[in-house]
Amino acid sequence: MALPKAFWLLWFGQTVSRLGTLAPAFLVLYMEQDGLVAPGTTPLVVGLFGAGVVSSGLVGGAVADLIGPRRTIVAAQPVSAAMALLFAVAENVVALCVLSLITGFLSAVDRPAGAGLIAAIVPQEQFAKAYSLFLVGFNIGMSLSPVLSGFLLEVSPGALFVVWAASSLVYAALVFAVPADPAPVRDTDRPDGAAAALKAAARGIAEPFRTPVLVAFLLLTFLLACIYLQVNSALPLDMRASGLTTGDIGFVLAVNAVLSVLLLPLVPRLVGGLRAHVPLILAASFMALGFGGNVFAGGMVSFTIATVVWTLGEVLWAPMSATFIADRAPAGRSGTYQGSYFFAWNAAFMVGSPAGLALAHAHGYEALWMSVLGLGLAVAAGFALLPRLAGFVTKPDADPDPDADLDPGSRLGTDLDAESVATARATTPETLTRETR
Repeated sequence: MALPKAFWLLWFGQTVSRLGTLAPAFLVLYMEQDGLVAPGTTPLVVGLFGAGVVSSGLVGGAVADLIGPRRTIVAAQPVSAAMALLFAVAENVVALCVLSLITGFLSAVDRPAGAGLIAAIVPQEQFAKAYSLFLVGFNIGMSLSPVLSGFLLEVSPGALFVVWAASSLVYAALVFAVPADPAPVRDTDRPDGAAAALKAAARGIAEPFRTPVLVAFLLLTFLLACIYLQVNSALPLDMRASGLTTGDIGFVLAVNAVLSVLLLPLVPRLVGGLRAHVPLILAASFMALGFGGNVFAGGMVSFTIATVVWTLGEVLWAPMSATFIADRAPAGRSGTYQGSYFFAWNAAFMVGSPAGLALAHAHGYEALWMSVLGLGLAVAAGFALLPRLAGFVTKPDADPDPDADLDPGSRLGTDLDAESVATARATTPETLTRETR
């Protein structure tokens, strides 16, 4: 059965958006190339961008629950375009820092809403297929973005922000053509008025952090992300220090990309009969052994073997972590619960990568990888204890079909967006008819 036109509007919109969005690395290159900031100020700019990304998960999920996923995406894009154009003319350091914070927020605020919108426009039996394709588009955009940014930075730096703004507006225009969000189901307990609704949304943001099993899950997620995100920082540097060329490093990381695409569709059937926490234990263990195994790596073959091992953990983690939190999200709170996941994972960008580099610089890469091994095994043990916490057991009808609930996602390294696979399904509005789909 072919996917509806509305899905392809969303697919093309977000793919174009990711293609045009300027990555923080190229933002830094732009500012230092033009002498806008001193090298010592660069970490502050990058940190503010990361802070915006971290906060976007919590706020974006709550807003999507409050006003609808389509409205959330459409409303954010014109603001993103305006901020991008302001970057092109800003020269004051304070202004650049403020813009970095805002654009970091806007670059990821649509992610919980995107998954929810797919659930609203695609029949449930096609959700896995649609979301997998959606993440393929996301990865295409994110993969080609550095190529485009590098070219524009060389020939016309100001064009970086024009393309960024244009891609945001294209995204808004395409999603605007998607059928409107259905009216929310009337809840007699939901307060009337904008102020009351905002207060309710603020309370909702804290809701996932009140359930013991979710608090533990989100903490363990943060720690696991600190391990995984070494792929973006310490791991490439260790490979280069071991004598690998940039081409060799690219090949090793390409193995991760290829295996992810090939193995993710197999995960649902392989782990569908297991209890919810068992795949999480396996995922953490594989990541611990894979990244920890880098302590023995000295060439391309050994680094590739280690990469294969932690990739197995990645492909287990992507759909199963999504399913775990989705099954525990109350009706009407899927976006908010999804946002809590993004918050926990994205927080590791600000902590895990810098901490890993600091440890490697102070004590060597061997100390880093041994520490990662120990932390990963501790996280696996933590997942093993989840059934003892309140909130672990879900309603009997929360998971009627294991194969249907465990959807294949995409690589975590590029966007870590596969975590929203199952969560989005829970957001499917009951008032949406087959005709509106």
